[in-house]
Amino acid sequence: MTSRVLKEALEEWAGEAHVPGDLADRALRRSRRRRLGVFLVPAVATGIIVLAVTLAVSRLGPAGQAGPVAVQPWDEVIRLAPVHEPPDKVTTGRTSAGSVLTDTRDSPPRKMIAAGRWAVSAYWTGEWRKSGPDLRVRERTWYLLDPVTATYDETEWGFLDVSPGLRYAAVLEKGLPVRRIGVFDMETRQVRAWIPMDRPVGGVAWSPDGKSLVATAYTRHPDEEAVPDGAGQRVIESSRTGFYVIDVATATAGEFHPMALDFVDNSNPRRDFGWSDDGMLIYEWDLSPRHKVFYDLNGTPHAAPSDYVVTESKAGVSPDGMLLAGRDGLPTRVTERATGKVVGRQQVLQLLAWADDDHLIALGCAGSCGNEFANGLVLVTVDGKETVSLGATPPRTRSWEPLFTLR
Repeated sequence: MTSRVLKEALEEWAGEAHVPGDLADRALRRSRRRRLGVFLVPAVATGIIVLAVTLAVSRLGPAGQAGPVAVQPWDEVIRLAPVHEPPDKVTTGRTSAGSVLTDTRDSPPRKMIAAGRWAVSAYWTGEWRKSGPDLRVRERTWYLLDPVTATYDETEWGFLDVSPGLRYAAVLEKGLPVRRIGVFDMETRQVRAWIPMDRPVGGVAWSPDGKSLVATAYTRHPDEEAVPDGAGQRVIESSRTGFYVIDVATATAGEFHPMALDFVDNSNPRRDFGWSDDGMLIYEWDLSPRHKVFYDLNGTPHAAPSDYVVTESKAGVSPDGMLLAGRDGLPTRVTERATGKVVGRQQVLQLLAWADDDHLIALGCAGSCGNEFANGLVLVTVDGKETVSLGATPPRTRSWEPLFTLR
């Protein structure tokens, strides 16, 4: 009997006998720590939340496979480990929290990819389908990390985001936008609770402390766009209507906040909200110039945080605040924030995330590439002298987009 089957059996017995509700979880966690301690070493816990809900729990995953099963209210302590303090350094040993984990054989990857503070917690591939006259929609197929086996599994979700610490995923079913959000346990591979929504949502993002979600509401699929014609890309207006801030402790959505579209220069149909680094504000991207426009949690425009820096790359500022990753394009560069001095150039196309103060995760090539655009994920030093391949070069017909999450 597998550990997951055992857990399901214990849950069923719990309805008839006085078995502690977290007995199976305790056993699973002890077993998993013995088998794969490297992937379950927690970061410094920065929050403990109590999930006390009377909701429907799915045993089999997305709707369509099995209906939700009604359960009695219960109290469960969920220990969160969102961020390392201080951030973990890049290491080579597989038993450390900052270890470098690679899959250079498979594209898309099958085995866990990680370096320093960050892991590829999930990734998606996309296909276009016709959705109406002169319209098309990009359907995403998501692959989610299983921290027990350190591999990625294909899912039935239409959209997802992973909490810091790699324990939970907020999931939306296919057919976006949808009227409920699932809290998915990545270890047990079960939906813990469904959060009902008054309005359909098409995007969701975890707060930095893992206690809250911001869900973006849409009236139609957020990845629907006009089919390009011979004159170039035609634009259709985003159907975004506003957002909710969700308290994960009670698994309930707060008040809906309507948001106009004319505050930001952004022609993308998907205009999801994200969180500021301190979790006190939300933002959306302004594309010209590329920077974040901030709002408070009621949707009122707000000044940027005092330590916010407009960046030209996804990586942005180093963990210690001393260095700044430069714009995309071969070669990239890193500058010293205080002086603007270039401290290193890297033979990569994009700087994606700071693994630690001395290394970045990038899109590039660790060896000889016949085509500069035939790149995979790499780990590169600030001075550009050392590059290690993290993921295989994707074939043209099977490109994939990684989701990076603090571990």
